[in-house]
Amino acid sequence: MEKIREIVLFYVTHLYLVDFMLILFVFFLFVCITFLCVFLRHRPVIALFIIAINLIFCFVIYIFGYKLIDREVRGRKIEIIAQRMMQTSGDLIVDFNITNTSKNNFKECKVTAKIFKNPLSKDNIINKYKDQFVPFRQKSQELKDLKKNTTQFQRIAFENFNYENNYTVGIVSECF
Repeated sequence: MEKIREIVLFYVTHLYLVDFMLILFVFFLFVCITFLCVFLRHRPVIALFIIAINLIFCFVIYIFGYKLIDREVRGRKIEIIAQRMMQTSGDLIVDFNITNTSKNNFKECKVTAKIFKNPLSKDNIINKYKDQFVPFRQKSQELKDLKKNTTQFQRIAFENFNYENNYTVGIVSECF
């Protein structure tokens, strides 16, 4: 519950006006179409079908709208430079560059490195998909004051990393 509270507070304090406008648009669209279903109360099957389509449609609009806003307003490029294993301490070090390509300065960026297991040939289909989408280790780092058209070199270290099989490192970022 504390994690959900932390995520909500992070977004509420950092979202731009255009993000709140998207949320209001999706909410308004959902309410209008749901209000239309009230008039179809004599045909409950059609009304339930429209409500189900409405939920899916509003969800898809929000996801694609947020990605579009994030790409256009908060553009950035993140690139893994190197990843190496320290044999003495058992740490995995991931070096990366983050570049602000937007027209605005970022006050805060949250960069998350995720390590995924590469699926083995003997794994069943459920474990293969789980290994592709659910990281077995992740670590976040917050950056302050990333000016426009600048690049910062950063490093994330995973302590006690003693995974011998193949793995893939992915990095995602959110900047505001």
